[in-house]
Amino acid sequence: MKPSLLSAAIATPLLLAWVLGGAAAPPAPLPETSGPLAAKAVSDALGASLRADVPTALTALQAAPVEQFNAKDVAFRSCMLDRHGRSAPPPPPTAADVSDPYARRVLEIYQRYWWHAVRDPAQRPALDAQLKADLAATIGEKPPADGDEAFDAMNERINAKLRAAGLHPLQGRTPPLYDLFLWGEQEVQEHVVELPGGERQPVKVFVMDGWLSRGWSHYTACSYTGAAGWAKPEGLYAVRAAYGDLKGEDFQVSFLGHESQHYADLKRWPDMPPWMLEYRAKLVELAKADVTRIKLLDRFYRAQDDEPDHPHPYANKRVIADVSARLGLPAGTDLRQADPEAVRRAAREVLIEDSRKREAESPAAPKS
Repeated sequence: MKPSLLSAAIATPLLLAWVLGGAAAPPAPLPETSGPLAAKAVSDALGASLRADVPTALTALQAAPVEQFNAKDVAFRSCMLDRHGRSAPPPPPTAADVSDPYARRVLEIYQRYWWHAVRDPAQRPALDAQLKADLAATIGEKPPADGDEAFDAMNERINAKLRAAGLHPLQGRTPPLYDLFLWGEQEVQEHVVELPGGERQPVKVFVMDGWLSRGWSHYTACSYTGAAGWAKPEGLYAVRAAYGDLKGEDFQVSFLGHESQHYADLKRWPDMPPWMLEYRAKLVELAKADVTRIKLLDRFYRAQDDEPDHPHPYANKRVIADVSARLGLPAGTDLRQADPEAVRRAAREVLIEDSRKREAESPAAPKS
């Protein structure tokens, strides 16, 4: 459900009540900017959503005064409460949402799994097993054997059916949940990216459009956040809608810089854990960001975690701590208040030093 439509659906009964009631006062206009409690609630809810923790997200949104939310944030709040505050999953996708019947069935299975999994982490092992069984049934198979190898092989058979429908699928695991990305169009571009330390990384970029599913985080957060790109052996994948004209720092730094570091690291160290990949890529962002520096750091501070199985928020916390230490700042210092060039330099130095240590402890795989 699109937040703008939900917002309209909520506003209409209020307007009708005022018109029909005659003497009733019109609803108070929404503020242009959300008040401090509402803004913090939205930030906390988005951070919790990225950790697949919906109970915390809902608690934050319900605790803040409703009158403090601006139009955009009240739509987010309404969508979150409507999607996750119910006792059963929302209605499945319709033919208007997804025209291909098989793709619609696969998406329904994933959305039901995500809805349950972000509510109760204790149930995730059972939900993972149910997901695999439900997906297997769509191709007339028994549930796959234990382990990701059998699941990946089954997913490739599912992907073949989705490709036959003219779609581009990607299944896998975006910790802590299994994930589905599904899109209809893509454009191929060639780029050469300058990475900290002087490395020039040539990359192929697939710019994606025509989305049917942007993964569990995008679904969980009512489309307000989610993956905007990733790295694969064949190149980088970018969500066009996330980057506008592809010329700003959001694309040049937070996508090309971030994902090119993934691409380079995966070639050198194929077994690098997800949190370490994110840690190093986020250091690249911080080393290169100028006009987007505050927005980038806002994102880092908003979502932090001590659990490596939550790679993005865990990496955010490590980056903040290690860059602060490199600058000689005490724990708890806000890097948004530090000298921008000093922060960029420190992030670059932390990354280069990490590479040196990694080379000494675990030499890179031979270049093909």
